[in-house]
Amino acid sequence: MAPPLLPYTAAEYLEAEGFGVMFTILVANPKGGAGKTTIATTLAAYLAGKRQRVVLLDRDRQRSAARWLTRRPRGFPEVRGALPDTDSKIIRDYAPQWMVVDAPAGIHGAELAELVKAADAVLVPVSTSTFDFEATADFLAELASLKPVKDGKRAVAIVGSKVDGRTVAASDLDEFLAPLSLDVISHVRDSQLYVHAARDGLSIFDLPRSRAEEAWSDWPPIFHWLQQHVAAKAKHAHP
Repeated sequence: MAPPLLPYTAAEYLEAEGFGVMFTILVANPKGGAGKTTIATTLAAYLAGKRQRVVLLDRDRQRSAARWLTRRPRGFPEVRGALPDTDSKIIRDYAPQWMVVDAPAGIHGAELAELVKAADAVLVPVSTSTFDFEATADFLAELASLKPVKDGKRAVAIVGSKVDGRTVAASDLDEFLAPLSLDVISHVRDSQLYVHAARDGLSIFDLPRSRAEEAWSDWPPIFHWLQQHVAAKAKHAHP
């Protein structure tokens, strides 16, 4: 069956005076092809399907998430799109409960620091490639050096991406991730369902249960992790 809705929404918990009501999820990795846009669009579509107001901010130069939105059929749960030059007033007027940010590939330095500072949680997809492992190690070291992460004020977790559990590469991924002092919250399987859904501007959560239920089963740990950190932000806002 479909994963349960995150019971904590920013709008319900974060309406303290002077405090924003939006929870921002940054999806970032050090190189292209690791499934970053797939994770971002899937999250956005799932939350929208649960009657949440969601903005998908496409910061990637390839604009894959923005093009996904142009293909999204009418009648499916709405995800509002935004680009770096979108007027912030348009976003504020929509009053989103969630913002999902698809970061540029290879992000580092001041741009990474800016996006982490603006985020509440950071998800780092890692695919089963030796080259991805090497690049990710350097990226995670830079991420860990940023003040909000060092101070424990930004939640960071890793998601295994495009994982075929039957392969040696999947075991290599687990071996690489094991010593990291970060949450490794799920493995998202390598499935053509994601490819076919993206082609049509959809996500696996827009597909019938009979087609997608097995793929859905990879996502509850991600939602539960986010739930914990939305609740933590709420507790901080309403001590």
